[in-house]
Amino acid sequence: MTWQLSEIHGWGLVGVHTALYLLDQGRPPLLLEQPLLATLRPENREKLAPLMIGYERIGAIADRVPGQVVVIKGWTLLHALANGFVEGPASERFRGSRNVGVIAFEDSRFDTETLERARGYDRIVVHSTYNRDLLLEQGVPDVGCAFQGIDPGELPARPPTGRFGDRFVVFSGGKLEFRKGQDIVLAAFRRFHERHPDALLVTAWHNYWPHTSGTIAESPLTPEPPMIGENGKLRIVEWAMAHGVPPEGFVDMGFIARHEIAAILADCHAAVFPNRCEGATNLVAMEAMACGVPVILSANTGHLDLIREGNCLPLRDQTPVADPTGARRGWGESAVEEVVERLERVYTDRAAARACAEKGRVFMRGERSWRAFAESFARAAA
Repeated sequence: MTWQLSEIHGWGLVGVHTALYLLDQGRPPLLLEQPLLATLRPENREKLAPLMIGYERIGAIADRVPGQVVVIKGWTLLHALANGFVEGPASERFRGSRNVGVIAFEDSRFDTETLERARGYDRIVVHSTYNRDLLLEQGVPDVGCAFQGIDPGELPARPPTGRFGDRFVVFSGGKLEFRKGQDIVLAAFRRFHERHPDALLVTAWHNYWPHTSGTIAESPLTPEPPMIGENGKLRIVEWAMAHGVPPEGFVDMGFIARHEIAAILADCHAAVFPNRCEGATNLVAMEAMACGVPVILSANTGHLDLIREGNCLPLRDQTPVADPTGARRGWGESAVEEVVERLERVYTDRAAARACAEKGRVFMRGERSWRAFAESFARAAA
């Protein structure tokens, strides 16, 4: 694998759970990027630490031939690709007997160079039918699909802690950017809070690359992105207040450690994800569903692979997002009014909301575990 294993972002989790599965199968993977072992839960760190031996050995071999591509014969290399099928440093340094590109893309521009890069792999594996169908439409011949997952052991059922009192708590998570639609969340929650002052918006919008939040200013709902403080973190609270959300209606949770997720979601009555596009299936939304929270979900792109009858509250009113360069095929703009209506539905009919949440919980834990992902990922890459 050519990417870094960690438990702080999606790519890292894909790597961690794939590696754990392969170890269980007696097929230890070769890591071509140094894993961030310090970010792993102790039990995962203990299992994966021995892979450092292979990483160090292959690095020493490559160091003997600087500037040359090292071909690892007999191995299938999984290459992590960014939008445009752009490789990372490890992929530029190493090749295998088979080379499989792995990607979850939101940029749908398929110029000649992009398609040449995509067709340069023996196989492509994606994480949504949205991505798979776009590639098949472009004539990319060999595309596999493996849906990302959740770890049931990491998300145990927990009773509410009562940390927010008797408030009606709405959760929104995901790194702040135009694609994730936090501007839509703020606009909808402001209206909802005017009707229900007991409502509280709890957010986890920070990320380790705060400059990426600047894209939120593309939205007509917000004039500017949040500022970045002297500590390098987004000034989320000030930004929310500037959009009319009162201080008593908003809590910024900052960076949430993985062991804190289940406890926070246990205190939430709804979770809102009006994302404009997901190349995969949105890990934060999946974790909310797995924890039994009623999830309001935009019915577009990768989210469509999560929506089943009665397991969430889909936002069906989707209008195309402005797309002057062809980069946003399939993106959808959720209607603020429909988000408010879905929140009203959860607020006024708690029994129906609990039934919906239970269907989502059963679906996620039964069909979308990381173990199920790793099994299908290994098959898709074979």
